[in-house]
Amino acid sequence: MFFRFLLKNFLGRIVAMLTIFSWGALFAQNTAGVNFLRLDVGSRAQAMGSAYTALASNANGIHYNPAGMGFGVNRELMLYHAQWFADISVENVTFMYPFSTRFSIGSSVSFLHTSEFTRYEVDPLTGGPIENGTFSVYDLVISTGLGYRVNDNIAIGTNIKYFQESLETVNARGIAFDAGILAEIPYSGLRVGFAVQNIGPPVKYIESQESLPTTFRAGLAYRVNSLNSVFALDVTKTVGQQVRFLPGMEFGLSNNFYLRGGYQVTDQEGSGLAAGFGLRMLGHHKVNYVYAPFGDLGDTHRAELVFHLGTVPVNTSFNSSEKFSPSQNGRAKEAINQVQKISSADGIESLVNGALLPPVDLKIEKMPNSKMKLIWNSISGENTGYLIYAKREGGSRWIKLTSSPIKNTFQLFTPKRDNVKLVFVVTAIRGGEESDFSEPAYFSTP
Repeated sequence: MFFRFLLKNFLGRIVAMLTIFSWGALFAQNTAGVNFLRLDVGSRAQAMGSAYTALASNANGIHYNPAGMGFGVNRELMLYHAQWFADISVENVTFMYPFSTRFSIGSSVSFLHTSEFTRYEVDPLTGGPIENGTFSVYDLVISTGLGYRVNDNIAIGTNIKYFQESLETVNARGIAFDAGILAEIPYSGLRVGFAVQNIGPPVKYIESQESLPTTFRAGLAYRVNSLNSVFALDVTKTVGQQVRFLPGMEFGLSNNFYLRGGYQVTDQEGSGLAAGFGLRMLGHHKVNYVYAPFGDLGDTHRAELVFHLGTVPVNTSFNSSEKFSPSQNGRAKEAINQVQKISSADGIESLVNGALLPPVDLKIEKMPNSKMKLIWNSISGENTGYLIYAKREGGSRWIKLTSSPIKNTFQLFTPKRDNVKLVFVVTAIRGGEESDFSEPAYFSTP
């Protein structure tokens, strides 16, 4: 009863904040320049209509809410390219490195450029134009930041940015900051995020000054595990611009292929529609693509490669920050599941040539007599064993359920409690070396 009261009260506050945020933003009348700071980066996020404030726990998320880094567990390198209209291109490199399940850093370099322009001068004799060489236009943004997970359900983060804009001989440069907070509502599949972007002093162009495009973001995201889908909504307000409502969704046709779509409710040029897909390759590496039409200006295409560079080290025991005693830890294991071993391997043979990759296609099937079956596929060849880990959905500490590696690519469990939501992952082990986590599988008892 007490937990329900807290949850209801918390959600009520979130709705109230979103309402106040939306109405208050309608009356902002200031204008701003340096609009290249508003350019979205990240094909997965853009394909969802940029509704990413509450989903920002990977390399895409650094550009929408730095607090998402606090929830990050995958070390990633993202290479992004956007082909806009009028020969405008955007290149980006983003690196995200979680040190633990609670602390991550990230860094990004974005470069907007166009083809060269022809410079013209006035002919003093005829008064007509004459060519006088070429010049270029570019924008550069370098950012770095960190995210910290305060507890299992709340993270905070911040970015600092250096930017530079160049138009022939005119240059402007400055510093900006982002800050955000991200929260998970326990056992609900719901996330809530807030962020403020591009906070900083005005930028000077020759003799005039322009304020930065400070942007306020609020977002909700709801994950439906049974459909392998995510639904998200962002509300954003930039100084000098109207409020934007950004709904988006992602639907997984499998664990390796995703369809995405979004719509930007705005008065800007174009239909506001965006659509794309995501493809997972070789277990963890990803390709994401998005297409967005811009009316008479033309169509835009954006794509990225995301390289998986590992996962944060596995923490298989509760530490002091969890406030669990050894006896409580034992009861937590028992409450989650009673493992029924199928088989085990006492002596795993020495490491063979080739990379040790985590299992793929992890899924859960319901069996007769209230049992469940965890199944996966191996891509690490023969002489490989497997370890199974589980945690409460929304928790941060993993419990190892197999005392020694098993040889089978499945495992049976008998849930002992109702109304429990769990997350399972499997690792491969060979010769004493253990792989990264597999993609998770989710399970809830009636």
